[in-house]
Order: sequence, then structure tokens, then C-alpha cells
Amino acid sequence: MKKTIIYFLICFVPFLLNAQKVKIEGYIKLPDKKGAPISSIVLNDTINKLNKLGIKDFSIRNKVTDNKDVFTITDTTGYFSINARLSDTLLFSNNPRLYYPEKFAVSDLMKKNNIVIELTSKPCITPKKCDQKIPSKTYIFVGSKIKASHADTSDYCYMSWDSKYNVNYKIEQEFADHFPDSKITFTAYDHDFSHRFLFEDYNVLLFVEERCGELVHKRYKFYPVYKTKDGKWASVIDVEDFYIQSKKFNPIEINFDSSVYFEYFENTPIEQLEYVFPKKYYNLKDGKAYPIMGLSIENLVEITKS
Repeated sequence: MKKTIIYFLICFVPFLLNAQKVKIEGYIKLPDKKGAPISSIVLNDTINKLNKLGIKDFSIRNKVTDNKDVFTITDTTGYFSINARLSDTLLFSNNPRLYYPEKFAVSDLMKKNNIVIELTSKPCITPKKCDQKIPSKTYIFVGSKIKASHADTSDYCYMSWDSKYNVNYKIEQEFADHFPDSKITFTAYDHDFSHRFLFEDYNVLLFVEERCGELVHKRYKFYPVYKTKDGKWASVIDVEDFYIQSKKFNPIEINFDSSVYFEYFENTPIEQLEYVFPKKYYNLKDGKAYPIMGLSIENLVEITKS
């Protein structure tokens, strides 16, 4: 890491000096009104160079980007002003999904009487909009993951907070509309795998809706479930999960299969252990927490519907 920082300082710190700089000012013009209200100007493609060097330390990155002669933005009219040397280059950009960035040598810009940088529209895909409020079908089932892969949305005209995934599941047991196959493929949205049960090898209660001819997972609605001794399914109690905070349903005593347990370090502080595995929900023995309370599938379905 020290070598990387040293290399960075050798290569990029010199352009932070003010020697022999000229002032470049002008406007950035967009071909339409779809873009952001402000555009950015970067000296010598510095941000990409930071990324290529793998420098993630915010203190280092901020020292660079806080310098207005390295990174600056326009006002809402598109006006910009930046100081640079004639040997430098400037990269002008707005929304990278909508417009191609433009790079110019400072020496070329200084030859212009009026500097107006016109960005060019970039082809992008607008996903079809579905206005169907009531789903044609609702598939509620316990499933086991076959495959989940990240869907490429780099050509979309907008960026969603949640990443898109193509998911394939085996249906173990159904609790709503019947799906005419033992396997189901659908689209799911998740905040970068933050909800791990949707993508790992657990049995999960899932809610998939058909709208406008497309199968889409009901966002953030899924529950890891485990086998009971009578062959049914039920959830265990996770004190940090929101779904057990239901006024209508309280955890009930459930006879889980003997294979259902969670390991823990026997030297775990008792306060921490009892928080994760409260005694009213688990029996603790020999480094294993056996669930004794939970919620039935029917309870989980009703909680989600309500």
C-alpha cells in the first residue's frame, strides 16, 4: 500500500502546484433536459487514475478531489471555471448513462474565443413500465436456490438503488397460485446481497408476482425457513428481523427437526449469547442453539399480506 501511495504522489501531486496555470472558463451544454442540473470537470482524468491504482482511502481521495483545480462542477447554468496548465487535459461529463464524456487538451481550449462543451447523447435502454396494480398471479412457495446471477444494467438510462438479478429456484412447496413447473425463473431486486437468504443455499419462503407478463420477486419479502418434525416448514426467531414484530402473531412452540441448530463459540460472552439466542426461543447445549419457538408458514404469509 505504501508503494501505491508513493507512486500516486510522484505521478499526480505535481499537477496540484499552481505554477504556470491559466484560467479556463466556459459552459457545458446538454442536448436535452434529461441530465443532472450540474456537470463535472476533472483534471487529467484523475478520478479514473485513483480507481486504477486501487486507492480507496477516503483521506487520500478527498485531498485530491477537494482541490478545485483537480475536480470541480458547473453551476446550474452550465458555467465552469478551473485553473490548469497548457499540458493538462480536462474531462467533461454529466450522467454517464445518458451522455458520452468529452476530453480536451487545455492548449486546444485556449485557442477558442468562447468555450462551449457540447455533450452527445448516449443510447440507453428504458425498461418497460408496468402499471398493473393487481398481479395476475401470486406465487408463494418454499424454494431452494438453483442459481442467482447479477443482471447487467449498465445500458439502462437510470441507476436503481437495488441491483437486478436473474434468479432460478426449485419449488419445494406451494402456498398460493400453482406454478406449472417444479422450477421457476424470476427477476429479483436486492441491495447488493444485503439480504443474503435470497441468494445463499437456504430454504426460503418467497413471494413472486406476475405483472405485465413478467415474474418479479416481491421486493424484500422472503423468510428463511426450516423443517419441523412433522415435515412442515417454520421460521426460527431472529431478534434483529422485523417480521416477528407482528401484533397479530406471536412466536409459538414448534418442534423443529433435530438437524436444525446454530453453532456458537462456547466462550461467547453470556450477554451476547443470550441476545442472539434468547432462552425463551432456544435451548443452548454443547455449542449449539436449538430453536424451540418460531412462526409457521401460515403466520408468515398472513404477516406479509397484511
